[in-house]
Amino acid sequence: MTEHQGDPDKQHKRDDEVPEKPPLPQDSDTEKNDAQSATNAINQGSWRRMAGVFLMMIISYSIIGGIVSIKRLSLPSPKSVADARGPHDFSAEWAWQHLEQIAQRPHPINSRDNLRIRDYLVQTVKDLQVEALNVNRTVELADDDVKLTLGKNFLSQSTRLEFYESSNVIVRVVGTESRSEAVVVDAHYDSVLIGHGATDDGIGVSVCLEMIRNLIHHPVRHNVIFNINNGEEVGLYGAAAFMKHPWAKDVKAFISLEGAGAGGRALLFRATNQALAGYYSKVGNSPHANVFGNDVFKIGLIKSGTDFSVFTAYGIPGLDVAFYSRRAFYHSLHDDLEHTSKGSVQHMGNTALTATRNIADSDYLSNPEGIVSDEASIYYDVAGLFMLVYSFKTYMAINYTFLVLTVIFIAFAIFSARKHGLTVMVVLRSYLAMILSFVVAIVTSVAFAALLNKVNPMLVYGEHILAFMFFVFQSCTAIICVQWAWVKIELRFKGDMSSHDPTLQRVDTEQIANVGIVLFWWTLLIVAIILGHSTEIGLLYFISWFMGTSMISAFLSVCLKLRGTLWTLLRLWINVLPLMMALDIAITNMIAMSQTLVDGTAPFAIMALFALCALNCIMPLIPTIHHSANFKKMGLFSVFLTLVLLIATLAVFPYSADEAPNKLVWRQIYDLDQDTSLVTVKTMNRLEKIMEMIPEAKTRECGPDPVSNNVLTQCVYSGAVPKLVTGSKGSGIEIINSAVSVPTHSPGTAGEAGSAPNALVRTVHLTWNVTDSRLCTIQFPFNSPVVRLNLAGFDEVDQGYGSTAVENTPRLSMLGFKRDYNQVWDLEVAYEVENENAPALEGTLACLYDEWDQGQIPAFTNTKDHLPDWALLGGGKGPGLLTIQKKVYV
Repeated sequence: MTEHQGDPDKQHKRDDEVPEKPPLPQDSDTEKNDAQSATNAINQGSWRRMAGVFLMMIISYSIIGGIVSIKRLSLPSPKSVADARGPHDFSAEWAWQHLEQIAQRPHPINSRDNLRIRDYLVQTVKDLQVEALNVNRTVELADDDVKLTLGKNFLSQSTRLEFYESSNVIVRVVGTESRSEAVVVDAHYDSVLIGHGATDDGIGVSVCLEMIRNLIHHPVRHNVIFNINNGEEVGLYGAAAFMKHPWAKDVKAFISLEGAGAGGRALLFRATNQALAGYYSKVGNSPHANVFGNDVFKIGLIKSGTDFSVFTAYGIPGLDVAFYSRRAFYHSLHDDLEHTSKGSVQHMGNTALTATRNIADSDYLSNPEGIVSDEASIYYDVAGLFMLVYSFKTYMAINYTFLVLTVIFIAFAIFSARKHGLTVMVVLRSYLAMILSFVVAIVTSVAFAALLNKVNPMLVYGEHILAFMFFVFQSCTAIICVQWAWVKIELRFKGDMSSHDPTLQRVDTEQIANVGIVLFWWTLLIVAIILGHSTEIGLLYFISWFMGTSMISAFLSVCLKLRGTLWTLLRLWINVLPLMMALDIAITNMIAMSQTLVDGTAPFAIMALFALCALNCIMPLIPTIHHSANFKKMGLFSVFLTLVLLIATLAVFPYSADEAPNKLVWRQIYDLDQDTSLVTVKTMNRLEKIMEMIPEAKTRECGPDPVSNNVLTQCVYSGAVPKLVTGSKGSGIEIINSAVSVPTHSPGTAGEAGSAPNALVRTVHLTWNVTDSRLCTIQFPFNSPVVRLNLAGFDEVDQGYGSTAVENTPRLSMLGFKRDYNQVWDLEVAYEVENENAPALEGTLACLYDEWDQGQIPAFTNTKDHLPDWALLGGGKGPGLLTIQKKVYV
């Protein structure tokens, strides 16, 4: 290798001017001397040169990563109403006024504040109707009296029956054309049990209200429907209920606005087809989208759901847009105004408004035969600078084209440089070294991930940058070692030259590595093609970009024979676009995926994802590493950094109050029959240390949580009795007052779930009323002979939302939600019996409570007040911060 620049031919002449060496001894010392000669040849670079190469790589990556990070973390300035005068101008200031009303307090579906929010939304829409009349526009507010019976829940995939009285706020802004087709913008106004619902999904709701105002003054061609729904957090009920509303038949596309963090930029993470993603790509400044989100949902790394699932289940195509930054605050006490910003409102508003206008002003909605809900596409932005959208077929065609071009290029490169020692065997050895570098880096990454998972599993949750940097240098060390070994082997082969050729030290491994890396990306391209054919996963889109830029780099090195540090730096920056993509994916994963651990994602899986992202960023550097001319020095330096980072990753405390608190899931069950009040607290890590700080939890039982497949740890202890219970006991009122009717017996009907023909079926009506709750459940033991559960006033199981697989499944449980308090519940229960004298069937009737902010649940307040500053209470999945239950016999 050489540092000289200038005319290639002169350069090779200088290379050939090597002093003649004395004859090598022909005995057992020959191999030893030869190996020493090879070692000297590849370790001739100085510390200064090695440091220069390292500095060059670090500065280049810092600049590229800085550009990506700045674009990802920066937010647009919020606009006032006066500033937002054009059709694509969104006023975050106006939307923020609504958000202040929505996010005052937690407002889960089973709370009085939830009713307050609905009343506020209805009144706001009525005010907008008046504003619309003043400019001769039409805004319609729909009646929503849907009573839905679901056969399954898209969040839990359970087969219990779920009865839901809808309380959506459905608005239609009528377009300028006399057509019925519409695009629906969907957001939910209920919060989780604990959070104030500022980003999940208060911003989405406030964006909808400002969009209605904008469309009044700047109308579009087609109708725009806003489904501001309720019950999303407990089962996507609001979207399912909308599909039974008369307006749903006119919907040809949707945009779902969601929140899975504490703000930041809104990301288009799922899109059903190329056309809709294309409309989103024209949102103007700083589009943010990546097909990566769509694919991680497919492979199950994200364990949550949105209304996207409901609309697509009904064959309606659309877009899923959500926040993801600071996910540690998602579904927690920190989902409030203090932890988000007007800039986040502005960004979601900009993208949602423009995308909606683009769709509503197009011919897309009036061409339903051209809509295919499962049409695949590839979409991504490059650091927010611009966005690309193309079909999955185009993606595969690009991959196949590069697959062929690579073979042609390699043949051309070998032909062009054959006289300088670039032979087929040399290229193949370099290619095998690239593959081996990749494999060794992965194997060592897995080993270190297993170690970190054992010693400090929450590392990536709270210190994701440190974890990523460790995997970067650990991968770099593995690659340097393998490449060093390859160069030693290559020198032993002497570039396929004669055994005593004095040009031994002229073997240009930097040039060869530029060709070998092309073949490496070619191999990954084959993997991308296989994944594309089998699963339509397109998250490896950046590989085709690396293919193109690595061929350009190899052309400069092999065909134009450019040499020296300046040209090495140039070849590094030729990769700027794919490097931006690789770093963008890494940064997005660090922000979005690292804090999914508290949702039950296995830490090892996230560490493996980090390691792959790090490796994708390091592999393009292999030719640059060769320019250092001293693998020994570079290897020692990389090993040193790896060890320092390893010690830091093993020792660092993974939680912090401001960015990464340890999120706990809290639940209490009060049993009316047993007079027990049990609290369950779950989290991923360090639960025992937290429990020691809670006075009530001094006596507790802790162990793995079976519900999360033992991913989480749980502690159970006896907590303070809820105020609702103590108040009811003092007044003599039953919290859950139930009664059972006289049973009737009749032959079973063939086809009823679990019922044999002519079996004797007992039918009983269980009625109850409950204090201060609108959400109740009943559960019968496993293998109970239940054949039918019907809640009075509700329809049959919705056929669109159900499936054949669950229609004939025995229903052993039900969940019901009523729109208003103080209602009478009437549940018909039918089950098989041997004879009319058979004993009654035992079940558990429970009603759920979510209101806590006025001290209604003292055990919750006690836990919240005694947590360390690095721990935070979260909502978890499903309703019922407090469950009050009793046994019933039907």
